[in-house]
Amino acid sequence: MFQMISRYHTDLLREMLEVFPVVAVVGPRQVGKSTLVTQPEIGETRDYLSLDDITLRSVAQSDPKAFLSDRGNMTIDEVQLAPGILREIKLLTDQHREAGRYLLTGSADLDHCAELSHVLAGRVGILRLPPLTFSECNRARGWEHGFTAESADGLDRVFEHEPAKPFDGERLFQGGFPLSLNAGSDRARQLWFESFQLTYLERDLRRISDISNLADFHRLMQISAANTGTLLNQAHLGRDAGLNPVTTGRYLSVLEASLLIQRIPPFFSNIGKRFVKAPKLFWTDTGIAAHLAGFSTAEALWNYPMARGRWFESFVMMEIQSLLPLLPFPARLYHVRTREGLEVDGLLEGGRRHRLFEIKATRTPRPEDAEPMERWIRMNPGHGPGMIIHGGDSYRRLSEHVRAIPATLLFGSSEK
Repeated sequence: MFQMISRYHTDLLREMLEVFPVVAVVGPRQVGKSTLVTQPEIGETRDYLSLDDITLRSVAQSDPKAFLSDRGNMTIDEVQLAPGILREIKLLTDQHREAGRYLLTGSADLDHCAELSHVLAGRVGILRLPPLTFSECNRARGWEHGFTAESADGLDRVFEHEPAKPFDGERLFQGGFPLSLNAGSDRARQLWFESFQLTYLERDLRRISDISNLADFHRLMQISAANTGTLLNQAHLGRDAGLNPVTTGRYLSVLEASLLIQRIPPFFSNIGKRFVKAPKLFWTDTGIAAHLAGFSTAEALWNYPMARGRWFESFVMMEIQSLLPLLPFPARLYHVRTREGLEVDGLLEGGRRHRLFEIKATRTPRPEDAEPMERWIRMNPGHGPGMIIHGGDSYRRLSEHVRAIPATLLFGSSEK
């Protein structure tokens, strides 16, 4: 039975509708955009029109003014299918600027997002909808305390005596797309991944890009998925895929604009010349990435020693990235790597602090695992606290400023 999971982004969408005359929800196909905008607390007072309906799409394309006239607040689904209506929305918004008048959904791609930003500049708020997070699936809010704590003592007060369970690698294999999470079997999930991949390659790409050689593009998808969680070396990726640097860069940009990959930038400070300046590459959904990389079961993925840590890091980093817009302050996510060998998986810049975290798939973090963050804090007074987010079930004090916290405790119990 399909299980409906409430999105944390509902509250954010409601806030945006109270500020912007136009709000656009963008995201990959089947991530839940239509479900979000039609739930009662958002859609009950709005006219809903889907441009998947060929008759409505024909009117929108041939006569945008008639399509938009004599209506109240509108929700227009799949607006990228009739991009010409954006200019008419701009004109109507300029004549009557009212918050929440137009709610749009569309696929996340380079051309569509650029058109939204260009035509509706100053009028549109864009909500990028990620796959479902582990926290949403577990209806948990522990991450709010973890990423707003001002000190290690603050983490202790919230988490120290809370029970937790070990992380289940099944979640990496499932990913966060609703139809994958609700699949009744591994075989059903495999069929959905294959359908998603085929539809993206055969339909979406032909609409959003001039990519002619789908086999080359598919090969880059597979190789980049297998390298999730690594420092991005575009030249090496291209060489492995048999592509020149220009084509490799363009293909990666298409994947990024489609919200299928994310490049986490390095953190720079006053000693920026000593920092490695390459971003880290992550697939936003570990389920899709696992399918592309050739894993057929959760056990094969979780028990693969050469990749387990990277896949767990990808899961945690993308969980955090997805939750950033929901924090009570603007926040950005970085990684730290210096040429002297100091590495910290994540630095969260926001509020009054720079919070640090390492990601370890192990169930038993050691005190020495805290040393890179302690070194960074000594170099940068005022940064911290630090967390080692791990796959085990125990919260521990590892050092003065660093605590080990189970992923299931930070992002929610593994049982509902």
